[in-house]
Amino acid sequence: MYRYVSLWSSTQTWGGDIPPLEGESVSIPKGQHLLFDLDVSPKLNAIIVEGSLIFAPHPTNSSHLRTFDARYIMVEGGYLEVGTEDFPYTSKLVITMYGNKYDPYLPIYGNKGIGVRFGTLEMHGNQRLTTWTRL
Repeated sequence: MYRYVSLWSSTQTWGGDIPPLEGESVSIPKGQHLLFDLDVSPKLNAIIVEGSLIFAPHPTNSSHLRTFDARYIMVEGGYLEVGTEDFPYTSKLVITMYGNKYDPYLPIYGNKGIGVRFGTLEMHGNQRLTTWTRL
């Protein structure tokens, strides 16, 4: 599928303002497709994805590292992509979810995590021989 995307780092994406800062929440409305193009995100509060949030690998450097930090990521009818089956994520990405037992609890989803409700979460990386992971 072909999408016109807006860059996370662009002030035009944010109405002429700077990209979100630490502690802020982000809403990606239906119809907006946002490409995360920074190496390090601030520690964000909540990300509500009704459109698309896409993480693309570095085009030439397989050891390039990006980090994305948040308390909650909620894919609400939207699309979250970290590589596709045809074009896997070939560099390194660390998504860190922050929270503790005193943070607000989202019913069904908990107080930190990635939740998907009527949406799509697609994560594909390099093929591995080991077929398990550690969460």
